[in-house]
Amino acid sequence: MWRDVGLVGVGGAIGTALRAGLTLGFGDGLGSALVPLINIAGAFLIGILFGWRSRMPASSRAQRVQLFLGTGVLGGFTTYSALAVEAAGPGLLWWGIGSVVLGTGAAWGGLMLGRGGRRQR
Repeated sequence: MWRDVGLVGVGGAIGTALRAGLTLGFGDGLGSALVPLINIAGAFLIGILFGWRSRMPASSRAQRVQLFLGTGVLGGFTTYSALAVEAAGPGLLWWGIGSVVLGTGAAWGGLMLGRGGRRQR
């Protein structure tokens, strides 16, 4: 159990550092578009991971990979809290709604890709 918590924590630190690096490197050029782009890309990658995971046999190792990469790295990489703050400004509610809709579509597309294009019940 504590190993799982550690995997999520280390993964979250890595994902947060990746996001911070992108923000420092591209924040000036992309401005407020960077947060939704990060979230949509992260949602797509989470979809791929969970789709891939659904094709794998159940094992504690696969579960730990999912915790580290999905919950940790990609959970730390995406930043819906920052999106909520940005969308709270006057006239920007559409920005938040659009990002959530596109992120959901990206997660679905990633899930289908990770599953190999097959729907599972």
